[in-house]
Order: sequence, then structure tokens, then C-alpha cells
Amino acid sequence: MQDAAKFTDTLTQTSGNLLEALKAAGGDASSWDLKLKLHLSSSSLYLALGWLAAQGKISLHPKELNFRVVLTGK
Repeated sequence: MQDAAKFTDTLTQTSGNLLEALKAAGGDASSWDLKLKLHLSSSSLYLALGWLAAQGKISLHPKELNFRVVLTGK
């Protein structure tokens, strides 16, 4: 159980870092830019993006091989 709680805490922290990076970028950034800026693995990035999208905090828009990530204001 402790591993699951630690995983959830890490995911929550990564999601918060993504939100802060998006705010600093004016509310819009590519998934690639966020990955590089925050030094995230692809798995961590996409889990956090999915978490935020499920909560309605961001929207994702396909852009070539990446995604455009936009804050929704929620």
C-alpha cells in the first residue's frame, strides 16, 4: 500500500509542476517542451497529462508528433 500512496503523491506533484510550467508559459506549451523543461520521463509526463485532462484542468490538441497542452482555467 505504501508504494501506491507514494506513486499517487509523485503523480500529484508532477501534475502540479506541469500546471506551474504551463502558467509560466502563458497557458500553452507543447508536450515536448514540458518534458524537457521539467526533466520528465515520457511515462511520467503522459500520466500527469492524463491526470490533469481527466480533471478538466488542461486540454490536449494533437500537433504533429506531440501535443499542444492548454490550460482550461478550471
